[in-house]
Amino acid sequence: MLRAVGAGVVVLAFTLSGCSGGSADAFHGSKACPLLSQLADTGETVARADVSDPVAFDHTVRDATVEYVRTGRELRDAVPSALRADVDRMIAAVQQRRYADGNAARAHVDAYARAVCKANGGA
Repeated sequence: MLRAVGAGVVVLAFTLSGCSGGSADAFHGSKACPLLSQLADTGETVARADVSDPVAFDHTVRDATVEYVRTGRELRDAVPSALRADVDRMIAAVQQRRYADGNAARAHVDAYARAVCKANGGA
């Protein structure tokens, strides 16, 4: 169960990091871009967690979820108004550990990130 939860957080954040080339410094162009990078970093924290220690892994997932939600709330205020409902759905899904729903809610946010957030040295 813990592995599935962790995988959900990782999938949720890694898809966002895919828009940036995975670099925390790769986002430019909008106040939302650094926040999107922070979401990706949160997922990477879970990806590096030791799944062989269930207690530590659960603690990492809980901390990552709290951080993801905090960053998501900041992101909500940084994206265009048309994306705010998507960010709200993404936050609610992550809070409830419904990561597949979070992925679905994030589709327009991903498109925004690809369009607005530029990787260092190009698009």
